[in-house]
Amino acid sequence: MNVRKNLVVAEEYRSDFKNYKNPVVPDGYRHIVGTDWKTGFMVERKKDGSKFTFVPVGYLKPNGTLKDMQFNEKFGRRKWYPDDPEELGEEPITGIENLLWLQNQSIREHGGFYISSYPISVSEFLKPSSGVYSRYCTMINFNRAKYIAESFENTPQISSHLLFGAEYDSMLEWLVETEAICLEDITKPNYDDNSTVNNIYGLSDIGIWTQERDTNGNSFKVGVRGAIENVAGTKNALAWRQAFNKYMKRPDIGFRIALYIS
Repeated sequence: MNVRKNLVVAEEYRSDFKNYKNPVVPDGYRHIVGTDWKTGFMVERKKDGSKFTFVPVGYLKPNGTLKDMQFNEKFGRRKWYPDDPEELGEEPITGIENLLWLQNQSIREHGGFYISSYPISVSEFLKPSSGVYSRYCTMINFNRAKYIAESFENTPQISSHLLFGAEYDSMLEWLVETEAICLEDITKPNYDDNSTVNNIYGLSDIGIWTQERDTNGNSFKVGVRGAIENVAGTKNALAWRQAFNKYMKRPDIGFRIALYIS
């Protein structure tokens, strides 16, 4: 065992993500619910009431990955099953213009990130929101969901994007580590809880598009996560993942938004 190397890695994880206990409130938002970062610090966008919940990545165990190699990152995808499929992976985390790379740097500075507290809904005028309108935005393909997600916020200080698999799995890991939900609940089908979990709503309502990609080279397939209905008529587990055609539309697939803070 390389003790010195392990000490260096441990020190790195103590120094990075150190602001997770004091979540930043983005410009144009206000804190509304949750005094404890550990169990759901929620903010609301002032202009429309859209709600976002802080995921404290700095609190998590370093058991995730951004590269499908070593699982030693706090922010990253998790392997929830021994036989988890290997055909899905993140976009390459290289270059300063790469959004996942930028989000990783932001998370290291701020200690975590904000995820929409609800699956995204839209008004009759196609205006997106989180928790303002009652009907989730489903029957939408990946490209359209990604476009709407990116249109939600776009300023020099804050922008928005469709969830990466690393963000979805970091959220699930947080729920498990805080014992808001047990590992068995997220890895078995038909989880159904109508209440909020750490101020995250609608987990078992629908599946969601993510930016996980098919590493076998099929550019028409991307990742869908969570509770969509399978051929047996039951809902898949929250941790479930599969590659779907990006042009597909289903009534049980929607999306969530994450915020990037510069």
